[in-house]
Formats: sequence, structure tokens, C-alpha cells
Amino acid sequence: MNIHDADTIEMTAHSGAIMGAFGNSGNSISLQAKNDIKLTQIDSVSWGYSITVDGDNPLNLTAGRDIVLQSNESDSISMVNIRNEAKAAMEAGHNITFDKSDISVSDGGALQMEAGNGITFNKAYIDISRGEAGLWMHAVNDIMLNNADIDIEDSATLQMNADKSDIMLKNVDIDIEDNATLQMNADKEDITFDNAELKAIEEATLEMHSGKDITFDNGNIDIQSGAKINMDAGNDLKLDNTNVNVQDKAALTMDAGKDITFDKTNVSVQEGANLTIDNVNNIVFNKTNDESDSPSLYIDDHGEATLKTKNDILFNRDQDGTFIELNYSDSWGKNGPASATITADGNILFHEDQISNSPAIEMAFDHNLKIEAQTFKGNMQRLAELSGSGYAEFSLKAKDIEWVAQGQEVEPGGVFDDTSMILAIGGNFVFDADSTLKLSSEITPTLVHAFNSNVTMSAGDLIYLHNAGSDSRYWSQANLWAISGNIDLSTDGLISVDNKGAVAAQAVGLSKINFNGKTIMPEVGIGAKSEEGAKINFNGDTIMTKVDIGAWAQTDQWYEDNELSEMDFDGPQTIDHAESRSVAQMAMRQADDDVWDETDDESDYEEDYDGISKITFNGPLTIDQAKTGAVAKLNSDIVFNDALMIQAEGDAFYTKWAGRIQALASGVDKIIIGNMRAYNGQIDALFDTPDSSFTGFTELREIEKRYSHAGDEEENPGEGTCPLEPGPGDCGDVEYPDEEIVDEGTCPIDPEPGDCGGGVDYGGCENPVVDEGSHINITLRNGAFWDVTGDSTLTKLENDSLVNMTDGTRSGTSITAKTLSGTGTIAMDLDWTSNGGAKEKTEHSDYIVATESATGTQTVVSDPATMHLDSMGIDDRLYFATLTNSDAVFTSPITQQNVTKGSLYDYTIGITSETTVTTETAENIADRAATDTTTDWFFGTIGYTESPLVETGRINSNIMYDLVTDVDTLNKRMGDVRNMNTDPDGWWARTTYTHQDRDSYSGHSNRFELGKDFVMTRDDGNTVHQGAVFTYLRSSDSFDNGNGKYKRYSGALYHTWLGNNGRYVDVVGRIGKVMGNSHTFLINGTQSDSSFGTWYQQASVETGKTYDLEDGWYFEPQAQLQYTHMNSKSYTSSDGINHDLDSVNSFIGRLGFRLGQKLNEKTSWYVKGDILHEFSGDGGIMLTSANGLERIDYNRDGKDTWYDLGAGLTAELSPSSSLWFEFERKFSGTYSNDLEFNGGISWKF
Repeated sequence: MNIHDADTIEMTAHSGAIMGAFGNSGNSISLQAKNDIKLTQIDSVSWGYSITVDGDNPLNLTAGRDIVLQSNESDSISMVNIRNEAKAAMEAGHNITFDKSDISVSDGGALQMEAGNGITFNKAYIDISRGEAGLWMHAVNDIMLNNADIDIEDSATLQMNADKSDIMLKNVDIDIEDNATLQMNADKEDITFDNAELKAIEEATLEMHSGKDITFDNGNIDIQSGAKINMDAGNDLKLDNTNVNVQDKAALTMDAGKDITFDKTNVSVQEGANLTIDNVNNIVFNKTNDESDSPSLYIDDHGEATLKTKNDILFNRDQDGTFIELNYSDSWGKNGPASATITADGNILFHEDQISNSPAIEMAFDHNLKIEAQTFKGNMQRLAELSGSGYAEFSLKAKDIEWVAQGQEVEPGGVFDDTSMILAIGGNFVFDADSTLKLSSEITPTLVHAFNSNVTMSAGDLIYLHNAGSDSRYWSQANLWAISGNIDLSTDGLISVDNKGAVAAQAVGLSKINFNGKTIMPEVGIGAKSEEGAKINFNGDTIMTKVDIGAWAQTDQWYEDNELSEMDFDGPQTIDHAESRSVAQMAMRQADDDVWDETDDESDYEEDYDGISKITFNGPLTIDQAKTGAVAKLNSDIVFNDALMIQAEGDAFYTKWAGRIQALASGVDKIIIGNMRAYNGQIDALFDTPDSSFTGFTELREIEKRYSHAGDEEENPGEGTCPLEPGPGDCGDVEYPDEEIVDEGTCPIDPEPGDCGGGVDYGGCENPVVDEGSHINITLRNGAFWDVTGDSTLTKLENDSLVNMTDGTRSGTSITAKTLSGTGTIAMDLDWTSNGGAKEKTEHSDYIVATESATGTQTVVSDPATMHLDSMGIDDRLYFATLTNSDAVFTSPITQQNVTKGSLYDYTIGITSETTVTTETAENIADRAATDTTTDWFFGTIGYTESPLVETGRINSNIMYDLVTDVDTLNKRMGDVRNMNTDPDGWWARTTYTHQDRDSYSGHSNRFELGKDFVMTRDDGNTVHQGAVFTYLRSSDSFDNGNGKYKRYSGALYHTWLGNNGRYVDVVGRIGKVMGNSHTFLINGTQSDSSFGTWYQQASVETGKTYDLEDGWYFEPQAQLQYTHMNSKSYTSSDGINHDLDSVNSFIGRLGFRLGQKLNEKTSWYVKGDILHEFSGDGGIMLTSANGLERIDYNRDGKDTWYDLGAGLTAELSPSSSLWFEFERKFSGTYSNDLEFNGGISWKF
């Protein structure tokens, strides 16, 4: 049928077909109209389609405007059938419309549609099938399908091309099967699916390309059996309330020039399927409560997903609902693992509007998830629940990881750990931040919980972990919680972990937590707690401030109730009450882990596991303002391998029941403020730098042992052995996992004979041998010190530095050590008035005890002002130490000299000791020598010294001798008498000032002298001077420990002959009395006074001759002999000591000269020199104590030689008066620097 050049073609059929061409007849159907072609089927064709062509019969419809194929039926009818390789074409200048008209292209048939405007299918069914059949739609503008169904199968092809406008599908079901292909291209505008169902299976392919957006609203996309869908949007790709299911090795590729948004849309990738979203700007997942039961992105059973953006990936939810889940499709995990890679060049952000408990990310079994972004950020309580059987892999890498939950407490959903921010089970989980990793929650659950897994967290600058955990009894409130797993934190910057009273790092069982970097833990309950063989290592600087307990390690065992009776820890977080401890421990586990007993721990953990809980600090540690620094219990270790600073309100170190704490690193500063207690535990500490110190006390206590299963020790004494026929409970009534021998070293509850090896060492039917012996060993070296704040007991004290037992209140303190050694200093508060001779500490006096042995040398220092040694009597003892089996020596610079009134001797209090021997029978001491020595050290009398009174008596004897034996000469007395005026008779006077500096005293004296001179000139030219003179001298002298004032009165007659040849002779006779008052200052601050006096007699002969030289010079040699007798005298000092002063006979000879010059007739000057010698002068004094029992006799050897040099001047002032001066210095002998100034004047009247 051919109709051409018609203006309009309209054909209508009722129950019959409109047209058809069948077989290979070569017939064609060609309709051409300048305007419209309208083909209407009134009623359905009873036997087929309204228009059918097959074979080599072509169909061509060409309209200048519209081509309309329509039906008047309420439902669509079979309108067009192109089959059996037939070819058909429809070309309309404007629109092509199928209204309630179905179309079928099959068996290699082909239909091409060209519309100058749009192509529309309303309530139509499109079926393209078999034999590479194809339908090609090309519209300049829209292609629209409303209420249409499309089936494409068996290698068939449907292609839709809209050049300038949209492809819109509303209420459409599309099935693409069996290698069929659907291509949709809207190069300029959008592709929109509204309430559409899209299914691609059996290697089918769907290609979508939009110049702008691709949108899915309220539909489903199902891709299976190797089918592939590729969506490419020039702008955005939007899925709203559309479920996407990709499974069975199918693939979905999504690309957009801008964003891809999933609103209320869940994507499932299963059974080896693949999802790829690559190189888009942003990906957004918006979840509401309507689809909260399903994850936004679900991947399982070898499914793979790759999401990559140029900017951000956003996950938003109202409340509840997981965003990303990797799981198995069956509950037993029989299918293979899934994998996903999610990468954003910008940020990955998770946000919820209302607080909920669903994890953002969930992995079950052994999957692989990699996430990478600039910033990874969220505000939900639970970041990830990650679990596997040992092979799960999770990797999160970002510049910054920041997960901050501000929410309220949420109830667990039935599993003990389903509130943790990160739950990691059975795999390797890595969180890697180039800069900052921050996990923060304002509720109590754990931030990171590693169970049978490895969690690695690293950051370049900061790892910050915060939660609101407030109760250190509950593991589930710890910031970090490892059960048979490992947590590793590493940073070049800072690790900060804090909470509100819970444990910061809790490791249990075969677990390890490593802090690799500087770590701070401010205001936590317990900084690190290791239990049941777990290890915690701090490998950098560590600071803990305002904590209850810094570190706590213990290995729990199950005990009978009566074995937990001890309650002796002093601290609110560490009180160890028997019943409450047991109940709390069991309740804690019940609350935290409902499936505890079902745990199967066969993971491959580090080979160094030895069943001992251990916390190791490999870098510097600071624990500041803590209640307790470190606690180790029950065969557990805490080891400090670097610098250490602990400031604790109570105990810095606390060990119990075989707990061990070691701080033995050498050459690093350790400052410990807080006490050390060992209750069947062990503490070893080394302080060996000038800035190291320990401030606190130590307490060593042996308590009832706890570290063993209950059993009959008498019948089962061997460790690790069982009897040949054990009965119930013989090997320890502990519930083991099986009723048979499970492992080496375990026994059933009710063993059969031979079950445990029958008396053979089987490796330990009981716990292994554990040393519960208590010890505290402290070593001080290189300027370190121990500031002792209370009574202390310890095992070994090696002091090569300083132990300071003093305090501001001078309260008595004791140190009791088994062994004492070293060469150091001990500063002590010692007080005789408090000690009173007691061999123990008293209220204000300290004490040291070594119970087994002591070696070395210790210097004791104390404040002498508070020791009151001056109150001690000769036989009193101030005890400060008792040492057993000691060859140690105590020294002290402290001595005290005390006075006994009326005694000639002061006694010296100093440090000394006495040793006694205690002999025990060998039966009492079977394992050591039968003889012990006890050495008591004390301050007591160590010697005697002469009282200062004795020396004062000697000095007084010397001063009196010096005063009475002073050698006077003619020139000193009267000047140069040859140049004096010769008027008869006259008075003369002189004064003398002498500075005395003798070996034993020094001082000064003043002499005043008045004489009357009678002159006679003989006929032979010689002159005689005769006269009398009165002398008064007063002297003030000082000496060690005293001073004195002395007076001398004397009267003398002289006869002086002056020859006319220059010779002279001077004879003097003198009698006088010398008196003194001396004061002696005793060492106790008192004073002893003495008053005394005696008479003396003296005679002197002096001669010389003057030789005149030229120019007025003269030389005069001189000689003199003086005899003095001083009477003896006895006197008593004010404290009752008797002094017996010996009499003295003195013979002093002098040889000297004067060399002078007469300046004129009236004036001359001279220099002089003398040598003097005492030929006798022996004397002394004897002192007798007040009680008459002490006597000291001092005898002075008077023989001595000394010299003097001097100069003088004589001048006649007038015919009746003359003046003279002389200066003299004595030296050698007993003279040190004795100076004398002599001056006189004479006048005649």
C-alpha cells in the first residue's frame, strides 16, 4: 500500500487490522502526508497487530507534521509489529505519538523513528526481542514515556536520542535481558525517571548520557546476572527514594559533571557485582527514618564499590540507619568478602540531626574497606562497627579525622559493646591522619574497642580521644579498650586522652596498647590499666594530670570468697575490698560482655605474650595531680624505661600480690612525689641524676598470699603436680572450659585417676610459681635525693647521695630497711630533749634501722640549733640508728662542747657507736650464723678538751710576767740627758703608748710617769743625776675566749753618772704591784671572772759610752742587766677554780747601740737597736677544779731572745725645759708586732 503526496492521511479500523505486509512478497507499505498521519484502532485486532510487516516488506510513514498511532480502548492495544528482519521507518516533521498503542520489534526487525520535535508513548508497551531486533528513536526535542512498559531482550537494542530536550520516563517499567541494550542520550537536557522500575539482567547493557541531569524519583533499579548500567550526567545525577540493587557480577557505573545525590535511596552491591562512581564533584547520601533499616551503601559477597569525588562525599540522616555496610548475605559468612574504596579529594562528612545509636559504617566478617579524604568528619556516636574472623581490612586515611558526638546516653541494643564509637573485631583496622585525629564523645561508651583485632591510629600532629566515661570500674567506659587485641597510636606530635573519671587505656587478656609519641592524659580516673596478661607500652613522653591512678596492672584470678578478705588500699578508686571487689569484678564482666565465656581467642598475636599483664613506658612520663600514680597487682608489671615525673596525692607506686613496678632507667631524671607501697609486691627504683628525687614514704608489708587456686596444700605440696589418684578439688576447684584435660597445666573439676599425670610434674595443675615476696629497693646516686615524709619500711636502701628525713614540723620519722649501703648523706631531725636516750624514733627525733646488714659510709647532718646537744650530760646519748650485722660507718661534722661548772675540762658531744653481740642457738636460727651483732649509733661524749679557763690562767700568768719585766732604759726615761739643760734640780714627766701583739694575747697600754731630778756637777767634770720617779700603767688586753684589764703601780730611785769622756752608768731600783681583772667566755655562753694582784721588786744597771764622729754624728754602744722578782699569788675564779700563780725570778740582759747626729746645740736625733735575752724567767700557774679532782700545772720556760729597733729625737725647748720622743718596735721571740711610742718632757723650777 502506497499513499503519497496526501495532505493528511487518516486511517481507522474497528476490529480488523489497519494494514499489513507478510512473508517475502516484496510488498511495501508507504504513507506520505504533507501534514499529519493518524492511524486509529477502534477495537483490538483479534488476531494480531493493527500494522504488521515482516520479511522483506518495508514500512515507511512520513508526515510533514505529526504521526499519531492511537487506540480508543482504555488500555493499550497491539498497534505495530515489525518482525522477521523487516525494516520500518517513521519520520515526522513534528511529533510521533503512540497513545495506548503497543509496538513490537522482533526477530531481527528494525524500526527507526525521526521526529522534528518529540516522541511520546502514552500507556504503551514496547517490546524489542530476538535476533538483534532494534528500535531507534531520534527526536529533536523530547522523548517521553508515560505509563509505559519496555522489554528488551535477546540481543535486541533500544536507542533513544533527544537532541535538544529531555528524555522523560514516568510510571515506566523497563526490563533489559539477555545481552539486550538500551541506550538513552539527551545531549542537551535531562533524563528523568519518575516512579520507574528499571531491571537489567543476563549480560544486558544500559547506557545513559545526559547533557544535564539524570534523575530517578520513586523507583527501583535492579541490575543482575552480569548486566551493566552506565549513567553519565553532564550536571547532576539524582536518585530520590529509589532503591538500587546491583548483584550477581553486574556492574553499575555512575558519572556526573557535578554531583551525585542519593535521597532516601539505598544502594546494594552483592554477589560479585561492581559499583563505580568516578571523578564527580560531590556524592551526597541523604537518609530519612523511612529507610533507616537498610544501609545507604550495602556491599557483600565479593561485591566491589568504588566511589571517587573531586570534592566531598556527604552522608546525612535524620536518625538511625547505617550509611555504609559490608556484610555477607547469609548469617554464617559462607560467601566471600566484599570490598569498597571511597575516596574524596575534598572531605567525607557524616551528619545526623537527632541522636541515635546506629553506626555510620558497619563491617561484618572479613571485608576490605578503604576510605580516603582531606577531612573525615562526623557527629554520630558510633563511627564504625568493624568485625571479622581475623582477616578484615579497614583503612581510613585523611589529612584530618574529626569525629565529635555531642549526644546523650543511648542504651545498648543487647550486645555489650554496641555503643562504642569504633568497634573492631577480628581484623586489621587503620586510621591514618596526616595532621589531626580527633574522636570525642560527651557520653560514656568506649571510643575504640579492639577485640581480637589490630587497630592502628596515626596522626602527624595530634591524636585526641575524649569521652564522658566517669566510672573506672567499667571497661566499657574506657577511651581505649582492647580485649585480646592490639591498639597502636603513633604521632610525631601529641596524643591526648581524657575522660571524666574512667580508664583512659584498658587492655585485657592477650592484648597490647602502644602509645608511640608524646602522650597526655588529663583528668582521667585511671591512665592505663592492664589486666590478665595484657601489655600497655608508652614509647614517648607521657603526662598524666589530675588522675586517680596513673597506671594499674594486674592479672585477675578467681578466688574463694575467704581469700579476698584484705581491704587495704588507700584511695577512692583503688580500695580493694574483698566482697565488693569480687562482686564488682564479676558484675563488670557480666555488664560489659554477655558472651564472655563464648569467646574463642585463637588469633595470631605477638609471640612475646607471657600471660603477665604489663604496662611499659618507653618514653618520658609525667603523672601530675594524681590520686595514685601506678598500681600493679597479681603477677603484673609496670615498667618505666625513661624519665619519670609523678605527683600523687597518695601513692605514687602501689604493688600487691606479686605485682611489680620498675623504674630502673639510668641517666634520666625521675621525680616522684607520692608514697611507695608493696603488699606482697615488688618495687625497684633508681634515682641517679642531680634533678632526680623521691618525696614520700615507703611501706613494705607481708600479707596473706592470694596468687594461687584454692587447694589442699598439705596433700598437694608440689607446684604443678597432682596426686596419683586425685579427688574432686585436689587440683583446684576452678571451672575449666572442659571436663577433660584441655591444655598442659589444666585439670578438670573432678579428675579421674591419672588425669593430671599422677604425681608427675605436668606443667602446673596449679598456677605457676609466683614470687609474692615483698620488696622495695631504692638506689640514690649522683645528687638525687629522697625526701622522706613518713615512717618508711623497705628492703634495700642504697644511698650514694642524700636521704632527707627532716621537715618543717620536726616530727620524728623512721626508716627501716633490711639492708643499708652506699656512701651518702642522711639529713635527720634529731633532738635530745625528745629522744632522751631511746633507741627508736620519738616525737621530734628520727631513727634508722637496718635489720639484716649495713655497709658503706653515711654522713649524718642535722640542725645543731634543734638538737639541744648543749643540754646533754657527759653520760647522755642521743640515739639515731640501730644496724644489724653492720660494718657501716656513720660520720657527722656536728660536735658540741659542753661545760661542767668548776671543771678544768669541757666534754665534746659527737657521733659514735657501740656494738653488742647477740648469740642465738642454731635451733632458733638454722639457716644463718648463730651470732648477730647489733650496732647502735648515737651522739654522745667522744672526748674532752681543756676549758678556756685554763688558757686564761696561762695568759694571765704571761701578762703579769710581761708587765713586771718590761725593760726600761735611760733614754726612754729621760731622753738624751747629755743634751738636757744642766740647771740643778727639776721635774720631768713622760708618757708611753704601747701596742702589744704577743703570741697569746694582744692589746695596748698607757704609762704615765713623774720624776724629780737632782743634778750635781763634780769637780772632775762628771755629772750625777739622782732622783725618784712614780709610775702608773694601765693595760687592756684580749685573747681567745676572754679579755682583761690590768694595772701596775711602782716607785723607783735612780742614780745616773755621766762621765766627761762620754761614758755613763745608770742604776735603778724599783718596787711595785701589778693587778688584774680577767673575764673568760665559756662555750655555753656563761662567763668566769677572776681578780688578782701581786708585788714585785726590780733592779737595773745600764752603761754605755758615746763616741763623737765627724759632722756631729755619734755612736753609743750600750749594755744593761735587769733583775726582777715577782711574788707568788693564789686566787679563786668566780666558778670556784683555784689559781696558784708561781713566783718569778727574771734576769734580762740587753746589748744595744744608738747612732745619732747633733743637728745643733739644742737638737739631736738617733736610731737604735737592741738584742735582749731572758736568762731565767721561769714561772707558771697551777689550776685546781672546784671539786679538787682535776689539776693542771702550767710551767713556763722563761728563756727567750728578742730584738728591737727604734728612733728618737731630743730637743731643748728653753733654758729650763727639754722634750724627747722615741719609737720602738719589738720582734721575734713571743713578740708578733709590739709597738711602743715614748715621749717625755722636763722642766726645771
